[in-house]
Amino acid sequence: MYSRTAFDLDCTPIIPECGFNCPKCIREIESTLVGMEGVSRVYRGSEEDEGKLFVEHDPGVVKVERLVEILKGLPSFYDGFFVPTVITS
Repeated sequence: MYSRTAFDLDCTPIIPECGFNCPKCIREIESTLVGMEGVSRVYRGSEEDEGKLFVEHDPGVVKVERLVEILKGLPSFYDGFFVPTVITS
């Protein structure tokens, strides 16, 4: 059974003016996570959910903690990394 987990990705340590709109970062996030076993879908939030990332995954295969670890290592092409926070509400 798949669940949806929402993340807030703070990219200001990387590029303060970005606002999570860089197509290169978004492509890397999507290709990295969708390629994982247990992840079925990755998508950004709508206008009211700007800056949020949603991941549909099977928690029995890939836990939220593992997704956080992976997001902390992205993007691979900058010196800084995302600061992901799980949104619980």
